[in-house]
Amino acid sequence: MRIGVLPREQAALVITGATANGAWAINGANLALTIPLLFDVLLSRGLGHAIPIPLTVLVVMLALSIVTGLRPRPWLVTVFLAVGAVGAVVFELSLLAADPTLFEETYFLLNRPAISLVLVAVGATTWLSGLVWILIGFLTSTTTSIAVAVIGGYPVRTGWGPLLMFVFYVVVYTVLARIQAIQRRQVPNFEQFEEETRRLGVEENMRERVTAAVHDTLLNDLALVINSPDTLDERVTSRLRDDLATLRGAEWLRASAEVLPVDAVDADLRNQVMMVVSDLQWRGLTVRVTGNAPDVRRLTPDASQAIIDATRACLENVLRHSGESVAEIDISYGEGDVTVIVADQGRGFDLDDVPDDRLGVRHSVISRIESVGGSVKVWSAPGAGTSIVMRVPAHLVVGGDHADA
Repeated sequence: MRIGVLPREQAALVITGATANGAWAINGANLALTIPLLFDVLLSRGLGHAIPIPLTVLVVMLALSIVTGLRPRPWLVTVFLAVGAVGAVVFELSLLAADPTLFEETYFLLNRPAISLVLVAVGATTWLSGLVWILIGFLTSTTTSIAVAVIGGYPVRTGWGPLLMFVFYVVVYTVLARIQAIQRRQVPNFEQFEEETRRLGVEENMRERVTAAVHDTLLNDLALVINSPDTLDERVTSRLRDDLATLRGAEWLRASAEVLPVDAVDADLRNQVMMVVSDLQWRGLTVRVTGNAPDVRRLTPDASQAIIDATRACLENVLRHSGESVAEIDISYGEGDVTVIVADQGRGFDLDDVPDDRLGVRHSVISRIESVGGSVKVWSAPGAGTSIVMRVPAHLVVGGDHADA
């Protein structure tokens, strides 16, 4: 059984990207939670008239953080830093203008936008780029505190929040760097192993063909010459010429290098499934993947995308509605199809009781699979868990067809 795994560098990108996304989620949560805190502090002090300006700053920064989270581009992160830096200064000065005592009594409110400026590593794909973004964010945050002190005539004060966030994520990315360095030394590179396996397969194939060529031509021809009379007749001469032409043409030798790669299509499907599983695991769902692939299958691009999207939808339903934190995926192969089963032991449901206007299983799974010529069966009952069997057409790859896969 061949196990499809993510390439080592791709796995490192997934982990680093998840860390960066986590920092950005904290960024957005910090801004969102500052809004009710702003109302609570100002209204308790009778400063309701001072709410509009700092509230506008928070809303603008929150909206920009959402846009940047959906499209994590370096230039958008830079825009967030620039707008956020100006916003943080305006936020603090407007509140201090309304009540200077806030500087000593509720500084935890004043520096909340400055904290968000540190958590800007959403575009990071490596531990080093994550560290660079965190450092840039911390320096920007510190600069805003200095600007407030210079403009408002207050002492320079950054607060503990930005510093703690900076130190925390420096430690996180440093640990990631260390772990990845250890993995590179100790964990084998499966891509190199696969290439080495292919090379050994080519060499073995060549040895077999050379042995066959020696047996079918040279040894047979020597035996023919030994057992022939002193003068070779035309039949024997023609046979020797044909064998010599075969060896000189070396078509058999070139064919020896044509070795079918091992389960390339299956590995691609499993890698995509594992990427979906990795995403759900970060959100708290444990997924066990089983199955085997005795032969290679080729799916159309539409069928492959449909089975991946439907599998994601099934796991989303487990996470949101089943009440369970564990699911199982089984991938099996028939003569003309690939079957994926997603099962859980959760609270279950009755499909007939689901309203027609609910997208859920009916549209996200059943309609999606049927649109590519597949079929879906759902076994579920309240309190008895759920099993969803999705089957899509697949072509068995043999011989020359493999090159098309």
